[in-house]
Amino acid sequence: MAMDDYHEYSGLKVRKLVKIANDELDADAMYELGYRYCFGYKMRPNKRKALYWMLGAAYLDDPVAQYLVGTMYVFGEGTAVDFTEAIYWFGVAADQGHAPSLNELGIMYAEGMGVEPDLEKAKEFWKKSAELGCEEAGENLKQLEEMKE
Repeated sequence: MAMDDYHEYSGLKVRKLVKIANDELDADAMYELGYRYCFGYKMRPNKRKALYWMLGAAYLDDPVAQYLVGTMYVFGEGTAVDFTEAIYWFGVAADQGHAPSLNELGIMYAEGMGVEPDLEKAKEFWKKSAELGCEEAGENLKQLEEMKE
């Protein structure tokens, strides 16, 4: 789903978004609520509520929400740091071809965050991510090659 798809809900009030999210199990409405709570858009930031709504969208197969849930677990935003959960959510998004999630998996394997360090696996993730257009993954590959020299 493209980021532009979320904008149809940007003008709605929270109560209306909650109703749509709950009544229709609408991933876009859940994402919008998660985004607002995470970044304090039109409301006071609340990372726990952000995670709650992002998880809803993530369970409904939204790869951007899955990626954001992964980052929230990496940094302990709205929850305790949990690398296992982060890897899970990055993996689910990566399976849908989400380039930033593939890049994050590469970082986690390179750094040994929740997994045994594995530079070959990191390289595979970064290569796939770069092929999908993630510039950061290309930079990570370049740095990895420079380390080997």
